[in-house]
Amino acid sequence: MTTDPSTIGAASPDDDKAHLTRSEAKEITRDEGDTELTAFVAALQMQRPVSTDKAALLLEHVIKETMSATVGWLEGQMRADHWDQFLSEGETLTDVAQRAHKYLESNQGVELFNLFAKTFAKTTGEMFD
Repeated sequence: MTTDPSTIGAASPDDDKAHLTRSEAKEITRDEGDTELTAFVAALQMQRPVSTDKAALLLEHVIKETMSATVGWLEGQMRADHWDQFLSEGETLTDVAQRAHKYLESNQGVELFNLFAKTFAKTTGEMFD
């Protein structure tokens, strides 16, 4: 997964909303990214889809830990977040991670990722410790 760094706006020092709490950032990404998160979950093509909150948490992990997730990394994080409990017979985390990676490489996925990156960049740093 890649992003175009030029599209990720950093908070300016003069911006009165330059600092957000993690809770505020989570609320913003869920509210402003609701449609995109729903599309991301649909793109995973799971028989028993995860919630948009679960998908948002995966994106938070990407922002916090790697900024460039491979299929293997996504699969490992999904396993750590217990996504396997949402799999139906015949589904594998590898397949879901491949679909997640493909979506995050698309224009819509980059837009969703950038929303998360821009929003969490405005936190007080707890996401990037």
